[in-house]
Amino acid sequence: MSTSILFVDDEPQVLQAMQRTLHGMRNEWSMEFVSSGAAALESLARKPVDVIVSDMRMPGMDGWHLLAEVKTRYPQTVRLVLSGYADPESIMRSVGTAQFYLAKPCESGALKAAIAQTQTLKGLLTSDQLARMVGGVGSLPSPPQSFQEIMACIQNPKASLGDATRIIVRDAAMTANIMKLVNSAFFGARRPVASVDRAVAYLGLNTLGALVLGHGVFQSSATSRIAGFSLETLWKHSQETALAARAIALAEKHPAAKAEEAFLAGLLHDVGKVVFATKVGAASPDVSQMKPHHPAVGAYLLGLWGFPNSIVEAVAFHDTPSQASAPIPGPAPGQRSTAALGLAGIVHIADRLMHEHAEDATVAADFGIEPGLLENLGLGHRLPQWSAAMATLDSAPAQAIA
Repeated sequence: MSTSILFVDDEPQVLQAMQRTLHGMRNEWSMEFVSSGAAALESLARKPVDVIVSDMRMPGMDGWHLLAEVKTRYPQTVRLVLSGYADPESIMRSVGTAQFYLAKPCESGALKAAIAQTQTLKGLLTSDQLARMVGGVGSLPSPPQSFQEIMACIQNPKASLGDATRIIVRDAAMTANIMKLVNSAFFGARRPVASVDRAVAYLGLNTLGALVLGHGVFQSSATSRIAGFSLETLWKHSQETALAARAIALAEKHPAAKAEEAFLAGLLHDVGKVVFATKVGAASPDVSQMKPHHPAVGAYLLGLWGFPNSIVEAVAFHDTPSQASAPIPGPAPGQRSTAALGLAGIVHIADRLMHEHAEDATVAADFGIEPGLLENLGLGHRLPQWSAAMATLDSAPAQAIA
């Protein structure tokens, strides 16, 4: 089945250029081109599409209002912005509505790759119901305490970037929200940002303050709709898993940049559970689907938000790391490979060891390491060393990556 795409731009020459450029994709994509937000909504009312690609500045209904309507009416449709207008105010308005950002001028290859990626990510999900649930997520909620801390920090004239980083790095929701923005094309990062301190430094305190105080990018007061499920407990586990993942990566002699990537993947590995916990309702899957499907839901969300593929894959397969990209073969007899354990495997083991150390032994018993994983990599003997490394976990924020 072909991918259906709706392109929206008020400039006729731009639409014509896109039609010419994408003519070669007509056998793979079903495409429609319209010149206004109103026309786009009329088209969607007749037939919803897989992806909508909209300009930002348009007369009448601008791109943000259009995508906000699409998010409400057709949450399963992936919302992509393609625009050359990128003032900070407009970018920050887009955070809760757009999922993917491309800046004009945009090479046709980049546009094709972005659309193809959205459909590849959708393949992680088992139903349109899950896609609708994820599509309704604009940002993730933080526990009230974290939200109050970042508010106080931003309003303190003596606060530093380090102060803000130390608060954000302890909260997976804030981390995901801020890195979604930093990795958008409109901020022009030359390569994906994969550490919290780099993201905070890239934005600066003034922009961070605008995000917190004026644009609702960081949210609080969301409550779980699942009885007995605590967002605070989940975020605490996520922080512990992040620290453990960093410790394992360093113990395996990975470079510092990879260790911080492991920290980020560990911090975000359970974001799919947050989606389930805060979005469960009449249009959402049964709660019983949370455990088996939360890795795919989290990976789909982060992928749409522009996170590096390595992070997306680690989140997608943190329960089943053997299904991730083929890891480097295990070490030769008598030697230890420093890269045999991939990112998904590192997060998997960190997650399991943190559950094993949980006070509730009945919960911990349900979270064993994937059978055969360490044996197949020749790393079974490393488990005691990793456990020992966790005894010295450092909760300091991630160091900058050059």
